Amino acid sequence: MTSYLLAGPGEEPVTLAEAKAWCRIDAGDEDALVTALIAAARLHVESMTGRALIEQSWRLVLDGPKGRVVPLPLVPVMAVIAATADDAAIAVELQGDSVLLPAEGFRTLSIDYTAGYGGPTDVPQDLKQALLALVAFWFENRDATAHGAPMGFDRLIAGYRRVRL
Repeated sequence: MTSYLLAGPGEEPVTLAEAKAWCRIDAGDEDALVTALIAAARLHVESMTGRALIEQSWRLVLDGPKGRVVPLPLVPVMAVIAATADDAAIAVELQGDSVLLPAEGFRTLSIDYTAGYGGPTDVPQDLKQALLALVAFWFENRDATAHGAPMGFDRLIAGYRRVRL
């Protein structure tokens, strides 16, 4: 199973102004750093939760999928754009965060889909808070060798982590 990013988010869940206010930064000389930290924090939160925060398009490629139900790796799934099996277009049905294939026994499968909550205002507030806490932690500890995450970070994202069996 391999995932490819087709189109990343056009904006971040929090703005530069929101992050600067949270970090208590008044000057503009740290804007590039804070902007980079926002993107890195989003990627980290997405990695820890298995969720796309902002709408983005992905391609999932599978060799020999087992069964007719294919769980998509990033949630929440907004829509399936296209699906091909053995180099031919197929119709699939979106069921929650999984795709139902029309049959079994395909050698290769490719599914293009969009995932995410939508825009910045659609992202749950506790995930935005976790992102801001991480930006502030990294900003304050950029010269240190601090390990771990800011206090409360794990609790903020705990309810959003995907458990895979």
